[in-house]
Amino acid sequence: MKEEYRGLDARFAQSLVDIVASELKKNVNITDYHGVIIASFSKERISQVHEAAAKFLKAGKIREFSVSAEDEQNMRGVRRGFNVPIMFENRCMGVIGVTGDPETAAPYARLAARFVEAALESNAHQEQLVRALNEKKELQSILLNKTISIQEEERKKISRELHDETSQALTSIIVGLRVLAEKIQSPLERESILKMRELAVETLEAVHNLAVELRPVLLDDLGLVAAVQRYTENYMRQYGIEIDINFANLKRERFLPEVEITLYRLVQEALTNIAKHANASNVGITLCKQRAKLFLTINDNGVGFNTNNLSHADGNIGLGVYGMRERIALLNGKFDIKSDIGKGTTIEVEIPVAKARKKQKVC
Repeated sequence: MKEEYRGLDARFAQSLVDIVASELKKNVNITDYHGVIIASFSKERISQVHEAAAKFLKAGKIREFSVSAEDEQNMRGVRRGFNVPIMFENRCMGVIGVTGDPETAAPYARLAARFVEAALESNAHQEQLVRALNEKKELQSILLNKTISIQEEERKKISRELHDETSQALTSIIVGLRVLAEKIQSPLERESILKMRELAVETLEAVHNLAVELRPVLLDDLGLVAAVQRYTENYMRQYGIEIDINFANLKRERFLPEVEITLYRLVQEALTNIAKHANASNVGITLCKQRAKLFLTINDNGVGFNTNNLSHADGNIGLGVYGMRERIALLNGKFDIKSDIGKGTTIEVEIPVAKARKKQKVC
């Protein structure tokens, strides 16, 4: 038998006794597999040893037995009635007894035993389902976490290559074209070369932006606050949306890499959605640390939406919110999104972090 079902839970047994006694209108008790009464309609009997049950169970005689009026006089903790073993997974879990005339009580006791056994079976099946569901969720979390880690490592690698190799190569081309243009006598040819140089400069800027989108160097070198500040500066220039930032004196604070990249990606995703869908003119971003938790809030003054229809919204929005929620869940954090038509949108995130050595400012 499985270890988790070696004994009857006393509260569970008492709840079953209350149900059976109510239905049968008779006194009912349940003993454990040692013969100790763990549940009884007569509460004063709980924890007493049922000598008749203990005797049969100790002898290994797993069978039905009756208690006579004589037994009631000679044995401790017993009453006249009929008792039936409670069997589960080929093991005796205890005994259930119904008081009264043994012949009259016998069918009730058998019915009560079957009811308890069915309840045990149902309870065990439910626990197995919950266990299986928890294992599935755990495996999904492990897989998702591994996938995210691989993605971030690949992003970092490509970003470094773009920054260190592609950018340097383009810079060399730009310098070379400038030198070449100065040596050319023909104005038409010089103009053509300078146009090529301008195209190379635009390409360099695009490569730089792509590298930052993939994995900002600042995130690894200086941390979350510096990376978000640089990202929002570029964002404001690109979209013309004003961003108010409050990092509550966390400029030099560093957190675990998984925390920093998760919050950075969340800011990135939220601001992308705002630029595409919110029609907002202002965004507020607040990050603060209180006790052992990080709190991030992102709000905008955009058009908002009905969160009840989030699953039916634009596919990219729904998928983006789902991705944010999953990333935060991996860190045992909380994610909440609030929005109303015409009243903007607010994203609130709470993530537990290691306790800081220095006292942090309360937000």
